[in-house]
Amino acid sequence: MPLVLQLTSAQQIEYARIAGEMERSGFDTEPFGDRTVAVKAAPAGVGAGDVEKLVFEILEIAEGELRQASLDGLRRGLAASVACRAAIKINMRLEPEKIRWLIGALAATSCPMSCPHGRPIALRYSTRDILKSFHRI
Repeated sequence: MPLVLQLTSAQQIEYARIAGEMERSGFDTEPFGDRTVAVKAAPAGVGAGDVEKLVFEILEIAEGELRQASLDGLRRGLAASVACRAAIKINMRLEPEKIRWLIGALAATSCPMSCPHGRPIALRYSTRDILKSFHRI
């Protein structure tokens, strides 16, 4: 069963403008009546519960990029949103082999210290700062 989403007028316009980009990014969507879109498939790794949020996030990014008139910006934002939604989240259990693989793959990236949106994924603290935080010094 497809996920049927109600769009605002502005979102409907954005959807019509970027439907091809969404398809190239792994979405299978189609108009489904007045201001409604059916989402039949989403990129691999995106959980079923995240699809609706992701589609609305992409439409919001598209609206922002329209003001800047940048198709590359739209593509980067779309890819970043998909990547973040498909990412491993806090408290997810991982096998040691998977952890080693992820750290190796992360180290091979051009920007291993932040997510695609630029948020930090690792922080570095000095021993002094850690001890100070725990009121040891």
